[in-house]
Amino acid sequence: MNNNTAVRNIGIGLTVIGFILLMMYAFYEILASDTSLILKLSIAAIILGIALALFSLIKEKKAVKDNEIERKY
Repeated sequence: MNNNTAVRNIGIGLTVIGFILLMMYAFYEILASDTSLILKLSIAAIILGIALALFSLIKEKKAVKDNEIERKY
């Protein structure tokens, strides 16, 4: 793993961690507020759906290897 890959992976990792923390905070604030139960459940479902989609994409991206043949000219 070269230096650019390491820096890119650290950047992606920090972005994902920040996104997760922001979603958790929003989830907590919505559940702690005095709004209707339907609104709380719908927003919670949206947040959890986004988080699941994000984790699924990350897992898929890590599992798929690039099969491109290196071309020598």
